[in-house]
Amino acid sequence: MGKYARVIIDISTRALDHPFTYLIPKELAASVKLGSFVEVPFGFQVRAGFVVSIDTELTEDAQGFEIRPISAVLDDKAYWGQELLDLTRFMSRYYGCTWLEALQAAIPAPVLKNIMGRLHTKRAPRRRVAKDNQAPSVPVYPALRLTAQQEDALLAINESCQGGPPVLLYGVTGSGKTEVYLQAVSQCLQAGRQAMVLVPELSLTHQAIQRYQGRLGSAVGVLHSALPIAERRERWWAMQRGELQVALGTRSAVFAPLRNLGLIVIDEEHESSYKQENAPRYSTRQVAYKRARFHNAGLVLGSATPSIESYYAAKQGHYRLAVMSERASGQCLPTVHLLDMRRRSRGSKMIAPDLAEAIRQRIADRQQVVLYINRRGFSKYLQCNDCGMPIGCPDCSIPLTYHKAKGQMRCHYCGFTMPPPDICPNCQGTNFLHGKGGTERLLNEVAALVPEAKVLRMDRDTTEKVGERERILSEFASGEAQILLGTKMIAKGLDYPQVTLVGIINGDEELNVPDFRAAERCFQMLTQVSGRAGRGQIAGDVYLQVYAPEQLAVQAAINHDFAALYEAEIQQRRELLYPPFCRLVRVIASGADEAAVWEQITALAEYLRGQRTMTVLGPVACPLERLQNKYRYHVLCKCGAVQAAVDTISDYLTALAKRRKTEGISFAIDAEPQSLS
Repeated sequence: MGKYARVIIDISTRALDHPFTYLIPKELAASVKLGSFVEVPFGFQVRAGFVVSIDTELTEDAQGFEIRPISAVLDDKAYWGQELLDLTRFMSRYYGCTWLEALQAAIPAPVLKNIMGRLHTKRAPRRRVAKDNQAPSVPVYPALRLTAQQEDALLAINESCQGGPPVLLYGVTGSGKTEVYLQAVSQCLQAGRQAMVLVPELSLTHQAIQRYQGRLGSAVGVLHSALPIAERRERWWAMQRGELQVALGTRSAVFAPLRNLGLIVIDEEHESSYKQENAPRYSTRQVAYKRARFHNAGLVLGSATPSIESYYAAKQGHYRLAVMSERASGQCLPTVHLLDMRRRSRGSKMIAPDLAEAIRQRIADRQQVVLYINRRGFSKYLQCNDCGMPIGCPDCSIPLTYHKAKGQMRCHYCGFTMPPPDICPNCQGTNFLHGKGGTERLLNEVAALVPEAKVLRMDRDTTEKVGERERILSEFASGEAQILLGTKMIAKGLDYPQVTLVGIINGDEELNVPDFRAAERCFQMLTQVSGRAGRGQIAGDVYLQVYAPEQLAVQAAINHDFAALYEAEIQQRRELLYPPFCRLVRVIASGADEAAVWEQITALAEYLRGQRTMTVLGPVACPLERLQNKYRYHVLCKCGAVQAAVDTISDYLTALAKRRKTEGISFAIDAEPQSLS
């Protein structure tokens, strides 16, 4: 009896988003496996495809059609087991993407590219010699004695690993969450199982690598997008072969091919970077939950500032809440000094006098300082002093950021660059004003303030080269530099005992974002950055520069009062019907023809309103209305069940695609969005 393979073709379109049936020739029967790559005839072309099921009989939808044979096997390895095939199928439905996009997300790009390169060439797969996974200079990181609160948290995690509910570990900054994770992972390995540890930022992986490899040695494999291609590919294969027992990395490491998972840790679970912002727009937390359920593994969500939705879920009994309210060192949380910037004159220095004096004192005392500002470049924009128009990106609806050191204006969305203009393109004026300063200007000001100190700047511009993140953090950790300033890269997770002062510039800027989570995120940022201070034996101080000191998010951060913020936010969201009291699904339409985009998104909104299964807001222009020369409009749907809403939207868009009604216009479904820009 013949066998048939169901194959997802490597064509990313909704109209073809379903498996096609092919005969498995006898000569290829031993090579075609579930999850392998094959070459198949498709129309008049030859395409690559991914085997998602193998059957002994034709499925009903394939009967009556000519069943052509698979042409060749590109690689006979089983890249996806049944678990990841089921997971990616779920992702394609829940997040409204194609199954192909979900499958591709589950394999690192270097691995996928290497396999796809064999199409037509029939090259045999190359065997690579595994490199020593142990970092050459990782210090030993011995286990520490746990506090009573840490012991309780570890007990909750162990119970989760034995079939108990997921754990929300709410521990204040410096409470020792990492030590709890390390001991939980160690116990998981001792039980003969594997573990996964996820961090939200590449900047955090350096310190995490030091600690996990210092404790667990070569059992730890690191996976993230900044690794050299060959190294990333080999790490993935080592996990496939079962040679590594712990996967440590950022968002995409949630797909690490570990086959005996016993524990998944998501550190800083509140971070929006755990949500993929392009297709497939998956939530790392939900993917991890699915994988934990499949393996009957423990799941830990940890944060000093848990998301409102996660904390509400814990209050409702969906998670077990473990609280660590004290710092492991016994040191108090830092004292926060509020600096009201409203009365300062335009053109004043970025650093207020009180903070400047505190910086001088800490440097004189041979202590370290962290300065945070969520803006890179020298100034946010250049504005014509005559007509008031900022110099904008020609392809995006935002001003260009001025980077003085490189002598250029730059768009941080599409990458467009140009020299600073001498003449305003709008009115021919020649006088320009600088907008609010960024990391580059702050660096100049700090260098002039304390010329005797070595200052390091850490943002996307200074960490473009491979290894720069690690170099900067190592130099600061060693004490060679006294001041570290930067953007969100330095806002969380970093633990340096000599840091006794943190300065936060424009600390309430997050409140100006048009998003119902603005207050929550402002509080999270202020609390996380503040938590870098006073983690050693010397008490810490935080100087917080704001323009809206009366805002609840600011006051709650000053008083380290998460409960006050939570109660206010949960009440407001209940009244306005926002998560966790509903689910959100966002649909974005974009294209070069603004009128056509508006017509299509309006038709979609009218159709969805006619279904009477959800509340539809919009359509309106996205806050970032034009991106890479494409106009963007969106609708926001409030619903009770994400899957039903996504199915309704997907069916509508698939029908449009089959009728070729959307040429030149792209649609994106974003289930449970973390950003509305």
